Amino acid sequence: MPPISRRHVTALGLIAALGPRCSGPRASSDIGIVVMHGTQGFGNDSTTAFFNQSLRGAGYAVFTPTMCWSRSRIYDAAFPDCLHEIDGAVATLKSGGARRIVVGGQSQGGNAALAYGAQHPELAGVIALAPAPRPDMNSHNPAIARSFAEAKAMIAGGESNRRASFAAMNNGQMFTVVTTAAIYVSFVDPDGPAEYPNLLANVRPPVIWVAGSEDPTQRDAASLFTRLPANPLNRLVMVNAVHLGTPGAGTPAVLEWLKALGAQPPS
Repeated sequence: MPPISRRHVTALGLIAALGPRCSGPRASSDIGIVVMHGTQGFGNDSTTAFFNQSLRGAGYAVFTPTMCWSRSRIYDAAFPDCLHEIDGAVATLKSGGARRIVVGGQSQGGNAALAYGAQHPELAGVIALAPAPRPDMNSHNPAIARSFAEAKAMIAGGESNRRASFAAMNNGQMFTVVTTAAIYVSFVDPDGPAEYPNLLANVRPPVIWVAGSEDPTQRDAASLFTRLPANPLNRLVMVNAVHLGTPGAGTPAVLEWLKALGAQPPS
């Protein structure tokens, strides 16, 4: 079998992202929900499985794409290009009958949900489950700071697309990622597209933000939440959970919020 090229790897990743992951009870609501996993996760992984099952059990169509920060695709596309992949998930839900779309996710998926919401005011809502990481916080890590400087130097030297090993962090644990300098910078630049606090003022859809009391990534959740435009359906929910436990702990609150959202007439 011939070797698989990088183009083919990316294509396979996109196919995985847009694969049939709307299984479950037939949806009785006109709201369809995209739920994105965190870094090194995958579509319907163990962190979000109970959350997704609960949404489906309540009558919502749920699509769980495998994103470009998954364990199988890790950083195979720049952050803005990853956001464009959400369009395919939205289209799938609409083709299945969803009239209103909510985009959500956990950790990196929550970060992406907020970033996507800033670009798409037509969404019915955004679910941010322990959104992270914040590049401005991770940039203080010596290994990440060093990798960021190396990647910036590569870009300045005309080597944006050269692949190299860079330091990354997931829930406090360091790991190595092999990607291009441009892609790496798109995820870790404190002034870049993944720095979601800079985007909050542009998130027009209603937001439910679920933060764990034992989650260091959420220590500024309350102050960041105030940056969102005023909306009577905005909710900040604090739960007794660590980072990975937030989706499960926040499930009842999200279901209540979705009920209130569904009571609103479609715009």
